Amino acid sequence: MERTYKSVRALERGLDLLMELNLRGRAKPGELANATGLDRTTVYRMLETLAGKGLVARSPSEDKYYLLRDVRRLSDGFIETDEILHIAARELGRMLPDVLWPSDFATFDRGTMVIQETTHRFSRLSVHRGMVGRRRPLFSSAMGRAYLAGATAPERELTLDLAEAALRRPVPRRFEPLLEDFAQRGYAWSIAGSEPHISAIAVPVRGRGRILGAVNIVFFRRAATPEQIAAKHLNSLQACADAISQQIEHPPENEDTPGAG
Repeated sequence: MERTYKSVRALERGLDLLMELNLRGRAKPGELANATGLDRTTVYRMLETLAGKGLVARSPSEDKYYLLRDVRRLSDGFIETDEILHIAARELGRMLPDVLWPSDFATFDRGTMVIQETTHRFSRLSVHRGMVGRRRPLFSSAMGRAYLAGATAPERELTLDLAEAALRRPVPRRFEPLLEDFAQRGYAWSIAGSEPHISAIAVPVRGRGRILGAVNIVFFRRAATPEQIAAKHLNSLQACADAISQQIEHPPENEDTPGAG
């Protein structure tokens, strides 16, 4: 069919950008510029325009953009994980001014916990920056223990089956001491569970009827004990986890762009 009107080049570029982001899931502006052939200034302007329309958002922890819920009106590229990370990033950022110590949100993947969002980049008490994508042990990290403690028995069995298949070795199957300790304290903890000089406390995050992940507070082992950190910050940590769960269950109509601070 012969065109009656000329195509709108700016719209074509914007759709090309959205489709490329849909394929990649999460990407930096420079990566999108290289993939689409657009100059970086144009890409930044388009991303900010799309963010203003509620179609994309930027993760401050890794400077990458991803699709948001409203993009479903345009395509099927939106996935639930993006929604959860958008909410988690915002709530971690809201907790940081009160806690100061860095925090992470992690999900289970192939036998370990994988950090998906973090405030390490913004915390003055962190010596790390690039934490997104780092793996933490399922059985010795605070987040892994919180995930197991927060899972139902069937979820825990499935997690252990998946971990055993991924790690290619038998894994622990009895968790009564962990569950009892978690029930008594209200949190999971670790001392040097992931790094020799680091301790952490963590709580699980559930939503839509299943275990989704865990959030933690990370601190220097020499600075405090898990009990001391919990006495000061457990309420804030649990409030953060609850806020993530509640927003996953009942997403707000108008969402802010996630960010720390």
